[in-house]
Amino acid sequence: MAPVTEEPYTYALADGLALRMYPDRRPGNLEIAGIHKALVLLRGGVELVEEGAGLGLPIAKYGDKTYFPGSATLTILPGKPTVAVKTYVMDSISVKSLGDGRISDLIYHPLHRAFSHMYLRLGALRGVFDTVIELRGVAGVRTSFEPAEPRGEVEVTYVFRPDRVEIRARTGLREGCEELIVLNEQGASTFRRYSDAGQTLMDGKIGAWDTVEGAEATLSGLDGAPSFTVERPPGTSLWRGRESIRGRLSWAGLALSFRGFGEVAYTIRVANSPSRVTLAAKSH
Repeated sequence: MAPVTEEPYTYALADGLALRMYPDRRPGNLEIAGIHKALVLLRGGVELVEEGAGLGLPIAKYGDKTYFPGSATLTILPGKPTVAVKTYVMDSISVKSLGDGRISDLIYHPLHRAFSHMYLRLGALRGVFDTVIELRGVAGVRTSFEPAEPRGEVEVTYVFRPDRVEIRARTGLREGCEELIVLNEQGASTFRRYSDAGQTLMDGKIGAWDTVEGAEATLSGLDGAPSFTVERPPGTSLWRGRESIRGRLSWAGLALSFRGFGEVAYTIRVANSPSRVTLAAKSH
């Protein structure tokens, strides 16, 4: 096994794109600054991730809390194709605070579940809900991540190709995990267009979160580039989402949900050409 790397690694893709992986919690943008990220997409040398979690970041949902990777190790394997292995430790939880005091989970979680249920069900009112979220920040309510007793690890292998990355996750989680979610997110400012075999949605119409029907889905710039396409493996659920709230949230993503555990694999195609996105949508 190659030694653990302490430096960021950047892989050059085709058409002026690149993927970068950090050994630490960089880039530290907005609310998600306190946890590790997965693959960061670059275009012309500029990172496009904003408040996104990156491509291929695992989180683990237990009955009591959702666990995020606050610690990780990164290894770049020698040889061709280039392979990166990042082992994420599920040792952080999200907490809410008001001013200098933490909001009790007994108060926050029931309210959050009710709000999330309404947000998902009442699509016509999402503009109102977004305003509520933005005002929550004005009132001083903040999200942060704090250390927790680890619930195990998820080892994710990233195999780099010129126009795609092949991702394989192998779990070593403690008993009781109800759902493994792999986030594939970049910044909302760039990724404003969603498409699949049956529809195209822009900006707020994308929603957060809604299920995806079909074998794959794409997020892209308004003109179709840059883009990333997540292929849904059998036996999983695929969700789309996007949130852009000034000073707090700026992500657009396609999340995979796994109920069974062990080893899971999928592919993300990356492109910097509108024609490629169009052809992908028409191929179904």
